[in-house]
Amino acid sequence: MDWKYKHFHQERVLAASRDLVTEAARTFMAESLGWQVTDTPDGFSAQGYSFTHRAIANLWIQSAAGGASSESGTRVAVELLVERVGWRGYMLFDVGGYYNIQIRKWLDGIQWTLHQKLTGSHDESTNPLVVAQNKPAACIFNGCLVFIVVTFALYLLVTLISAVVGLLTGNLFLLGRGDLTIHGIWARIVSALILMFGAFIAWRIKRSGKARRAVM
Repeated sequence: MDWKYKHFHQERVLAASRDLVTEAARTFMAESLGWQVTDTPDGFSAQGYSFTHRAIANLWIQSAAGGASSESGTRVAVELLVERVGWRGYMLFDVGGYYNIQIRKWLDGIQWTLHQKLTGSHDESTNPLVVAQNKPAACIFNGCLVFIVVTFALYLLVTLISAVVGLLTGNLFLLGRGDLTIHGIWARIVSALILMFGAFIAWRIKRSGKARRAVM
């Protein structure tokens, strides 16, 4: 398991030449998302922030020639590496499939940008990012996501306060489905481990914030 990055992967075949798809992908990632793009031998790499977490998107763009017509064109493979530590907390799993949804929107965006280049149109109203922002379902999803994040942050705060009390008094109370109370030396050991983990997360968030300011 990679404790620094959470990995996500999707791919799609687009009916256009490799050069056109590469240009559309670079345009979308650089202009629509504002991510920093760096060329690689098989495509490019883009760096930016996604939902407060620093992320790296590696895009492999290759010709997809096959017997079936559905396999002709250019294959775009996206591998997204998201730093687990962000200023809103540590990510163990993708809540609500957020990052998988983001990659799908990116692929839609690349396809939309390609269509814009082929047709010469400039209708921003059909941009998948704009459409997603205007959908009530997207607003509800983002609201639920924020609620989950806030609830989890409050739980962490209560746990840290309990750990401080447990370290000082030797009585540790852990809130959960089955509330747990630990006494004596084990209470102090567990409390110390919780506080050390919290300090590590705070250090990583602070470091990530400095790196973000340096990029900006």
